[in-house]
Amino acid sequence: MAPILLLHSALGLRQGVEDFAERLRGHGHEVTVPDFYEGHVFDVEAEGIAHRDAHPEYFEHVRAVADGLPEETVLAGFSLGSFFAQRLAAKRPGSRAAILMHSVTAPRPPWSGVPVQVHRYATDPWISPPDVEALGEAVRASSAPFEDHVTAGRGHLFTDPGVPDFDEAARDATIERIVGFLDRGDAP
Repeated sequence: MAPILLLHSALGLRQGVEDFAERLRGHGHEVTVPDFYEGHVFDVEAEGIAHRDAHPEYFEHVRAVADGLPEETVLAGFSLGSFFAQRLAAKRPGSRAAILMHSVTAPRPPWSGVPVQVHRYATDPWISPPDVEALGEAVRASSAPFEDHVTAGRGHLFTDPGVPDFDEAARDATIERIVGFLDRGDAP
């Protein structure tokens, strides 16, 4: 089983993130879930983003946590956490995989060779399809597997039961796809 670093969204370390981590643990994975917002939790996206913007040091906190974990750790996150996971994976070629939920950015080539799995709504105001395509091209050019799982619909955080965009079936499918990706060996 895999060590996983699971990073929360701009809303903070909410119960939905803890529940998601617990479900991955139920499949035998060792999941670390740092609270890089230091206890701050938000229900309104704009407030969480304003908090993030006021604390540029949060990425360094996340990097420090990652540096304390095994090199082969899976880097995963929700929205802002996904942005951080992708940023870490770009410079950490020994990572087993990057699991990006609700956020993707265009990479700065070349990609590190880390396998990537993306989970997103078909229409997400925070994701640009050309960025997903650019990441896919860079990952495949590095000879690593790339999967883009698109859930029909419009919205953002479909994995968080505490927000209006929540979709239980999509969350459950996301967990199963992550477990399958890691168990298949697609993510060495």
